[in-house]
Amino acid sequence: MNAPWVFGLVMMSYGFNGTVVGLLVGFLLRKHGIAVDQIAGVVALALLPQGWSFLLSPLADSGLARRHVLLWCALGAAGMSFLAILGIGLSSLGWLTAWLFLAMCFMALHSAATGGLLTAAPAWQRGQVSGWMNAGNIGAGAVGGGIFIGLADHIPGPALAVAVGCAIALPSVAGFFLLVEEVPVRRSMGPLVRDLLRDLREIFRDRRTWFGLFLFISPAGSFAVTNLISGLGPDYHAPAGEVLWVTGVGAGLLTTAGCFVGIFLADRMNRMVAYALGGLLAAFFGAYLALGPATPWTYGAAYLGYALANGFSFCVFTALLLDVVGPRKHAASTAYAVLNSSGNLAISYMVWLDGLGYARWGARGAAGTDAVLNGISAVSLVAVAVWVMRSGNRGKVQTRLSPG
Repeated sequence: MNAPWVFGLVMMSYGFNGTVVGLLVGFLLRKHGIAVDQIAGVVALALLPQGWSFLLSPLADSGLARRHVLLWCALGAAGMSFLAILGIGLSSLGWLTAWLFLAMCFMALHSAATGGLLTAAPAWQRGQVSGWMNAGNIGAGAVGGGIFIGLADHIPGPALAVAVGCAIALPSVAGFFLLVEEVPVRRSMGPLVRDLLRDLREIFRDRRTWFGLFLFISPAGSFAVTNLISGLGPDYHAPAGEVLWVTGVGAGLLTTAGCFVGIFLADRMNRMVAYALGGLLAAFFGAYLALGPATPWTYGAAYLGYALANGFSFCVFTALLLDVVGPRKHAASTAYAVLNSSGNLAISYMVWLDGLGYARWGARGAAGTDAVLNGISAVSLVAVAVWVMRSGNRGKVQTRLSPG
């Protein structure tokens, strides 16, 4: 059994790569005079592989050791991010989007392989592994984003590209030597495919899967403003130093704190209610960003609260996902990816919608769009959670969506 903190280390690769797409690229493009709605288009397209990662995930169930898959995917994503940063200001937005898109393809498979390892965790450990995994992904990624933005103001583009590539690769290199897994049984392609398809058929016949898809594809808990926040600094007259600390170290520490709050609550309350609570918090802080005065204080206070809620919500999301998937012998990575991709799809379409809000109403439009959709979705999920808990048919569903 792997220690929970090892998953935090491994997912730092995912977090660093995500912060390149969600923070660093927006910061660099804004410095080159690119409008926020155009940046949102680049980010939304780059994030698309997260929405259909389940199409790649069978590669992680093909009999290869998953820690090998993690290693090669991290190296591939590091190379693509290197090319993307190197090309900013030198090549078209189309090429930039293509490199980022390929980096996210590698990381989609990286996530699926990690998920396959996570499903082996016992029920009592799901809150812990979820919290540590998200601390590495979101928290350390946000801290890394702040460091990257700081470096961008002091070192040339090629050096920044090398630093980012190394940051993405090294955590998974370390994880390769630390992770423990059963040695995969080498089988011929025929039996392997049959077992994989049988497991997949069971997944899609189970109503827990469809319930989970409905839950995770909703806007609640998507926290899409995170992917645009570095580009919104000028709209609130926030100096570069504040953007660096608010979107970087400050957000990273609070997101990490939110993950550990999630560890505590995810094992002590109905996880579906906890997930809806995350959406309500996103709506509250998004509304403050939309309705507060356009000052550096509003920018910093609203986003730091948003970051704390982000860590909490993503921890609960992963714990819920593991409840729905359960242990899988042959299609663990694919089952994890099917549900995880629905949550990532929500992030992608919410980034796009927030970008439309910005194009029409400016920064307040982006934050307001995010707040309204999160609020409506969260209230709806609370109603569904109450119905599930009271319904006479709740047995099979609630046993997997309750603590433990």
